[in-house]
Amino acid sequence: MTTLIVLAVDDEAPARDELAFLLGEHPAVGQVQTAADATEALRALAERRFDAAFLDISMPGLSGMELAAVLSRYVEPPAIVFVTAHDDRALQAYEVGAVDYILKPLREER
Repeated sequence: MTTLIVLAVDDEAPARDELAFLLGEHPAVGQVQTAADATEALRALAERRFDAAFLDISMPGLSGMELAAVLSRYVEPPAIVFVTAHDDRALQAYEVGAVDYILKPLREER
C-alpha cells in the first residue's frame, strides 16, 4: 500500500502540532512535514512532491487561499484541504480547487 506524503501548514504551533499528530495517526499517511507559513511551505514544496497540503486560511503574509491559488498552477499540484476556524470561506476554498474543508477544532474522525 502506497502511503501519502502530506504537508501541514498553520501559523499557530499548537494547531499545527495537533494536525500533524492526527495526520500521522492515519494509516494512509506515511510522512507529515509541517510549515509555519506559506513561505516555508513553498520552500518545502520546491524540495519535494507532496500528495496533499492541509492549509490554514488565516496566516500572516500569504494566506492559505493565496497559497492554494499558487499551488493550483503546479503541473502536479497536491490535493488541497483547508483546516480553518472560518466557516464562511468554503465556497472560495472549493473555487481554488480544495478537495475538503475541515473546521477547527479538529475531530479525529474528520
